[in-house]
Amino acid sequence: MKPMPDSPLPWHRSQWQQLNERRAQGRFPHALLLTGPEGVGKSHFARQFAQSLLCNGPLATGQACGDCRACLLVRAGSHPDLSLVSPLEGKKSISVDQVRGVGHYLSLKSQYGRHKVVVVSPADSMNVNAANSLLKTLEEPNEGSVLILTTSRPAQLPATIRSRCQELRFGEVVQKEAAPWLKSQLEGDENPLTLLALAGGAPLKALRMADKELVSLRKDLFTGLERLAAQGADPISLANQWVKADTQRGLYWMYSWITDMVRLKATAAAPKISNEDMVQPLARLAAGASLQALLQQQERVVTVLRQEEQNLNLQLLLEDLLIEWRNCFAATKQRPFVQDDRI
Repeated sequence: MKPMPDSPLPWHRSQWQQLNERRAQGRFPHALLLTGPEGVGKSHFARQFAQSLLCNGPLATGQACGDCRACLLVRAGSHPDLSLVSPLEGKKSISVDQVRGVGHYLSLKSQYGRHKVVVVSPADSMNVNAANSLLKTLEEPNEGSVLILTTSRPAQLPATIRSRCQELRFGEVVQKEAAPWLKSQLEGDENPLTLLALAGGAPLKALRMADKELVSLRKDLFTGLERLAAQGADPISLANQWVKADTQRGLYWMYSWITDMVRLKATAAAPKISNEDMVQPLARLAAGASLQALLQQQERVVTVLRQEEQNLNLQLLLEDLLIEWRNCFAATKQRPFVQDDRI
């Protein structure tokens, strides 16, 4: 895997242009809230824009020059006017002490005479006391200070914080932009479409999943479901395999596969599906079950995901789920054709 590029990501052009126009017009906000799905690069965008605010000679596009002393300090992680705040190692939450430190930091004079910038990521990991402390900083901003928050779950932030920030939204990344970029970042022979399917279309999440063992696990679990649908496997044995593997990830994959099968079953024209690298085997499976049975199975997967979080007997939950999966196909006369070398 190559290092992340020291430049904006291709699918961030619109958001970058919006902020650059505001800056040119003198309307740049003191607090930004970057929202959007996990893995689309919000934190990367925040750091890139922070660097551009601190750069001594930004380009006409608003991007940092990358060569000045300020840019070199940012890249080295030692710029005195930039602070990156996230949960401490081994912790899940941003503490109130960390946020109090943010308020004190922003009250200090910029050492390089430009801005003082703080990036809080993910902002939804702040505990209640930390969020309340941040509110005080937002209510009384210091001149030249810029606070950038990122979150994939904006609803988890207090409304009082959201209302004091200008929101910049990041949507899902289209495959024609994500796939070429992802391919350029991979050093092995991984299939970018497979990785994007693993990550739900999120490019940076897909990059983190460039793991051959994970790709192999996905293939094995899907093959097991295929054989079960063809009445050629034992649901008890398959459930045991899932328990020993990454169960929650497998359930999310199963939900994604069934969702694509429903789309293939319900749409006459070629539908947009998440698992484009598996369209043919998914279509074959979809042909072997009724739409109603697939919708019911989709609901069962959601139920098991909820129950799995309650630490119930996972083996029994999976056995019941996989028996019902097999029954989806046993109820039809047509059997899905199983082919081993199609993923």
